[in-house]
Amino acid sequence: MELKQLKQFDVLAQEMHFGRAAQRLFISQPALSASLQKLEEVFGVRLFDRDTRTVRITPVGELMLRYTREVLNQVERTRDLSNALAEGRTGRVEIGFSGILFSPGLDAVILRCRQEHPAIEIHMREVTSQKQVEMLAAGRLDAGLLSLPQPPQGLAYIPLLADRFVACLPAGHRLATRRTLRAEELRSEPFVFLARDRAPVTYDQLMGFCAQAGFHPQVVCEPDHALSAARLVARGLGVSLLPQSLADAGIAGLAFVPVDKRPADRHWYFAWKAERRPPGLDVLIERMRGFAKGRGRRRSAVGGFNSRKG
Repeated sequence: MELKQLKQFDVLAQEMHFGRAAQRLFISQPALSASLQKLEEVFGVRLFDRDTRTVRITPVGELMLRYTREVLNQVERTRDLSNALAEGRTGRVEIGFSGILFSPGLDAVILRCRQEHPAIEIHMREVTSQKQVEMLAAGRLDAGLLSLPQPPQGLAYIPLLADRFVACLPAGHRLATRRTLRAEELRSEPFVFLARDRAPVTYDQLMGFCAQAGFHPQVVCEPDHALSAARLVARGLGVSLLPQSLADAGIAGLAFVPVDKRPADRHWYFAWKAERRPPGLDVLIERMRGFAKGRGRRRSAVGGFNSRKG
């Protein structure tokens, strides 16, 4: 039995006329008759009663027609799915992210993809940037939104934005209203620092910055994530050096003040393993390229910025 025989059975049941059915199928009438006869032999039942004038579907033929149409519909759905997969209009994409989603616009890119391509399941996992690089290389993530001093090695990537580290202070802190401050003015402050085992590159970078300013920070809290660090600062547990983009997180009670001779900028990337392109990923890549083209590699804020939340 072939799929075309089921299709011919369905068309003949619609037309109840061999001549018209053959015309629709672009085959000869004898070929249609032969095909139907073979199908009846396969099923072991008579599907139609026919004579020189009329064609009538049998009761058994009615039942077989119902199942035949279910099969044809399933084949059509399967074909649509395969085309959608091939064109990247459906699939499941697992994306890692860190605090990068606080950047205005990036969250909107993800939401638009979900709204415009509901057949693409976008699953987000919060993972540190360094861990994302490892997981992408190992094929345990499909893509990542990550923040690094340099482009991720061994991965395809799109540069999105540049961010910078600034002093994050409680809103009532004595330095909170300053337009800028010197790093050494934080010498005596208790610090909230991201744990080194969670973000070793960031930890070493900021420790080196403080050392160049002539002091070793007194670390009193070591949270796992930048967002947790910002919340601890808002509660007055210390000060921190955090990405300025966290000003968009909406945490009350914070002030973000630029520091002179600031730490090296962090660059944000959308990254993936070049040889790993699961269905649906191309849609996200296209959207991220559009975002990057629209925003360029500008900083998320201009110099001299002071932001207070609260």
